[in-house]
Amino acid sequence: MSSSTSSTSTHNSQVGTSAPQTSTSFPHIDDALGEIKDEAEDKFDEDTWFAADEKRNKMSKESIVSLLEEYPLPPPFSARVPALQEPANYVTDLETSVYEGQIKSGYRIPMHPFAVAFFNHYKMAPGQLVPNGWRKLVGLIYLVQTSGYPVTVHDFMRLYLEVCFVKNVAKCVGWYYIHNRIRVIKGGPKSNKGWHSRYFFIQRPSGKWEFPKKWNGFCKDYEKKGFLAPNAMTKKLLDHIKRRGVLNIDEPLTDQEM
Repeated sequence: MSSSTSSTSTHNSQVGTSAPQTSTSFPHIDDALGEIKDEAEDKFDEDTWFAADEKRNKMSKESIVSLLEEYPLPPPFSARVPALQEPANYVTDLETSVYEGQIKSGYRIPMHPFAVAFFNHYKMAPGQLVPNGWRKLVGLIYLVQTSGYPVTVHDFMRLYLEVCFVKNVAKCVGWYYIHNRIRVIKGGPKSNKGWHSRYFFIQRPSGKWEFPKKWNGFCKDYEKKGFLAPNAMTKKLLDHIKRRGVLNIDEPLTDQEM
């Protein structure tokens, strides 16, 4: 989810560049050749098995190009096609993994500050949240943004912990979904069959990501305590959501709504 409503709609459809290009030439999407990059080897916990270790990408370069024409990456970000045996949880310093289903559910770069706060709270890479989890996260951000209140990232996380919690997907270490404590969001596809095998990498030319890029196999739902305890703003936001009614996410929010 973008931190700016216009950032995904005003950039041209080419990935990682502002220069016009023809539809048959996308040099900014790099074909990955050979084995997994050596520099990725120390970027994950070798003692942790992830379900993603057993999945391989089935998304073609042409499919990635088509997806990013609909959901553009702003400069200076670009995309890279995974190597033949490269799983999504092996990332280099300048990369983060993303699934097609997550993009269609609201994953955007640059990422909304509330989403950044969520992933930093759980020490979770964005690629670990299943597509329906992304829909719930984006839906909650939408409810907060339309409240009209001056909400801080701490206020957002207070509300999140009051109404939702994270759970590991059964028998799938490393993937997580969002479960309701209080029913403020409903709906979403019953099945996203095959999403685990349709992914690619987003690259930045330099600097650090504002969220974790290393996959975490042991995310815990931390208790509501300290500065994340409910406060007066939490009550205001819950009252706003109650007046508005439960948000249906059977269809993902548009970039204009986000």
